[in-house]
Amino acid sequence: MLDPKPSGPASEHEGGLREPAREAPVRDSQDAPERFLRAIGKVLRDRALYPEHHPQALAGMEALGGTIDALFVDRSERTFVVIDDQVFVDDRLLGQGKSSAELARTLHERGIEVLTLQRGLTLDELRPFLDLLVGFRAGTSKPCFRSPHLVLGDVAIASAGTTVPDAVQHLGAAVATSALRSASFEDEAKLLRDTYVDWAAVQDRLLSQVDRIMSALEKNLFANMQSFIPLAELKSYDEYTYVHAINLSILTMVQAESLGFPKEAVHAFGVGALLHDVGKTQVPVDVLHKAGKLSPEEFELMKGHPAHGAALLLQHPEIPKIAAIVAYEHHLKYNHGGYPTMTRQRPQHIASRLTAISDTFDAMRSNRPYRDAMEASQIFEIMQGNKGTDLDPTLVDHFFALMKSRKVV
Repeated sequence: MLDPKPSGPASEHEGGLREPAREAPVRDSQDAPERFLRAIGKVLRDRALYPEHHPQALAGMEALGGTIDALFVDRSERTFVVIDDQVFVDDRLLGQGKSSAELARTLHERGIEVLTLQRGLTLDELRPFLDLLVGFRAGTSKPCFRSPHLVLGDVAIASAGTTVPDAVQHLGAAVATSALRSASFEDEAKLLRDTYVDWAAVQDRLLSQVDRIMSALEKNLFANMQSFIPLAELKSYDEYTYVHAINLSILTMVQAESLGFPKEAVHAFGVGALLHDVGKTQVPVDVLHKAGKLSPEEFELMKGHPAHGAALLLQHPEIPKIAAIVAYEHHLKYNHGGYPTMTRQRPQHIASRLTAISDTFDAMRSNRPYRDAMEASQIFEIMQGNKGTDLDPTLVDHFFALMKSRKVV
């Protein structure tokens, strides 16, 4: 039987044979991360069921090897960032498939938040990494691993002995003389006020409200990223809650972007900071606006707003899950203090830790009825004293470096 003639473009070779056309490299590159993760997921499942040299396990490894070259068709490096059960590659969120979610949980459990792969990676280099994933046991220390073309990192820690990829270490380019500058976000503040004040009425349009606000914030922020940080101006004490939330969103996105997080993660962190206090819509108005000190009973009601906020946001699957995490954790502290009381101590999500730094900075730089705004140098001195207790010390140091690079201090 004659072989069918290949279709599509072909090139001439000796003897008149023609080589079938190959799939376009661009599409190959776009699909490659998903195929790579699916192949790793299959290897891990096989290793849980079969001995390492079982034919099923060997076939899975061979399939994994076949996905490596396509990762580097149009780039020399791929950076995967793990946030909860989501995986970002370079600057985009991968599809919410079962394989990526399972691998995200596997890496997250092992304390691996950043996985950088470089051109030249081989299947032999991947084998010890896969052995590390398979052999990990809960309660053991975070795995230590290094190879020429595969680097593990942690977005929250850059201490001695920890390798952090350049994409995460980068603090942003030096900028011309500039500082924090006031920006006009009056329409966005009004939209946010409507969201907070009349929560029940905006449920059917919550996503569009948030999208409109975030679009304006991101447009202003990224258009001026190398010039200044465009914070909303507080014109009256009554609008503090909404202007403060807008500034938290901007400052948190600035930090996340400078740490090298993918754009969709930066956006999700910004949404979390913007909506961190929505749980206060469930606190009785007389308690929420009480001028004097709250009674113990009233304070208990107030302490319920983080859990209320998380519950409200989880009712909206179109809102990034990180927003619910930030709402729940924004009154926790780095040293596990604060509230809600945790039945099992665990670190705050990095989005919550970044939001806490933004919150501390913006609250002190704003005029309040009981005190004037503080100077940046005074704010940083106070924040320095809160390192290791209220705030993540490594992220505070990063924030200082970032603000200095923007000529804020």
